[in-house]
Amino acid sequence: MKRIFLSLAGFVTMFSMAPALVQSRVPTTPPLQTQARPEAKTFTGTILKSGESVFLSDSVTKSRYMLDDQDRARPLEGKSVNVTGTIDVARDTIHVQTIEEIV
Repeated sequence: MKRIFLSLAGFVTMFSMAPALVQSRVPTTPPLQTQARPEAKTFTGTILKSGESVFLSDSVTKSRYMLDDQDRARPLEGKSVNVTGTIDVARDTIHVQTIEEIV
């Protein structure tokens, strides 16, 4: 009887610890991280045309950026503008929020 009781006690103890052992072996995955949205910036330059595309040419930094809103930029070709938006550095593209002609 004593042997059965000790076996049963050992069995219960072993299974009560099993969830802790299983949990410690399961790799934890970090919570999904949301990508931080780039902050909108204002870029100053001239709208130029190359073929059918228009882009912003910044004479200070000697940079050229494609504009994702070609229809809003096209009427301002040749004019100095402030473009507010976020930049996709990998594609040298500005995701346009606003375009304002500098008067």
